[in-house]
Amino acid sequence: MNVTVIIPVYGKPDVLHLTLQALAGQHYSDFSVWLVDQGGTISFEPLRDAFEDKLRIHYMDTPAHTTVSDKRNRAIRESAEDVVIFLDADTIVCADFVGEHMAMQRAGHDVVIGYIYGKKGMHREELNYEGKLELEAFMRWFEHESGRMPDEREKYYKPVQDQLMLLQWPWAVFWSGNISVSRAALQRAGGFEHRFKGWGIEDIEVGYRLVQSGYTLHLSRSAWAVHVPHEVDEAKRMRDQAVNARMFLRKYPAMEIELFLLKLHDWKKDSVTATTAAASTATAITDSHVEEEAMSHVMKTVLQKVTLSYGTHFLLVGYDAGLFALPQVSTLIDPREMSEARMNVSGKKVYRLAGSCMPFDALSFDVCIITPVWTMYRPEMIPHLLMEALRTSSVCYCLSPRTEFLPLLAVLTSLKRLGRNIEYNIVDVMHQNMKLVTFTDHGIVQVQEGGMLDDQGSHRHHSYI
Repeated sequence: MNVTVIIPVYGKPDVLHLTLQALAGQHYSDFSVWLVDQGGTISFEPLRDAFEDKLRIHYMDTPAHTTVSDKRNRAIRESAEDVVIFLDADTIVCADFVGEHMAMQRAGHDVVIGYIYGKKGMHREELNYEGKLELEAFMRWFEHESGRMPDEREKYYKPVQDQLMLLQWPWAVFWSGNISVSRAALQRAGGFEHRFKGWGIEDIEVGYRLVQSGYTLHLSRSAWAVHVPHEVDEAKRMRDQAVNARMFLRKYPAMEIELFLLKLHDWKKDSVTATTAAASTATAITDSHVEEEAMSHVMKTVLQKVTLSYGTHFLLVGYDAGLFALPQVSTLIDPREMSEARMNVSGKKVYRLAGSCMPFDALSFDVCIITPVWTMYRPEMIPHLLMEALRTSSVCYCLSPRTEFLPLLAVLTSLKRLGRNIEYNIVDVMHQNMKLVTFTDHGIVQVQEGGMLDDQGSHRHHSYI
């Protein structure tokens, strides 16, 4: 069983030299290294000369527009080893790093996640390393001055005692800065998705496919590494991540993906609240004595308001037979299990999602109609639902039971207080137990890749991870 280490390169040759120094000092020496550059950000010759007798280094330069996924895939195709270790260029490994990964692989563990000290997702400016970029100096700083800053994922590892498959989303800790995967597992999962651009999501999406393919993720604290602290453009990373998150959800429109992106453990209210809400909704629209009259009036009002004034591309959140039958409705989002026969309408897309994170670009729809399904959701999910409706649609309508009307207005008011340029009003009291609220966001004036721009030109985006 042989092994290669694949490292995407982004300039910073001094830090990369430090990474290669650590690899050159491995107790396990039978491995190769692939450096995958992007538009010639480093000069390879000095590195080749410095490590000529210490490492078997291969260098590959790719076009400037190449994504990190493409870079890794190209190195996977060019190399032929049984095991692939993915390592970041600014991650310094311990002397037993490769040997520990290989010990786990030989034990039959196809997917191994190594521990990364000092790996932080936010506020990295507080962790800057200002010492000499020399291996011994850096390791002294790590041992004595840094306090061995724990892996950011420790908050997930500890509660499950390092048994990663006990996590709700085990694939969420599959970060490519320090992992090893057997070639067979990579081939079965299909490698990295080349369409992800910028920072974030591309690695955990591979982890998701590995878990879906039946592989178990294993943690190795012995195959540890240290991330070299440095400043990052956090705003750009969050914009990149938001775009990639939507692509992730577009590929796998499943409830677990949506909830992971929102970091919520459940989309329904607790049993007591849910029962009350269900009863209120049932009273409003399904009571046997008033159902026909109420829904007839509701449908008439909705049809008048949304079909006479707006375009032909509607999003429906929450199934309703009459609304779903509208020719303008092209897409349905609903978290409930429903029969295939009911949903089998030619030309219409159906997603089993709650709508608090939607796999659509900004202003994809002329109108979004939200049925009373939202009353089933936990309170903290409702603002996300409304923000996504505002982001994806020019005008939004929300059907609200009378008992839930004031909480709905409270959410809209809170969004305005946060600076959203939202206008809303009560369109009509459709029935004694049902109201219709219309709202729109006048701040959305144009869309750019990576985020929405408001009328001041500043980016607005959601942070998912």
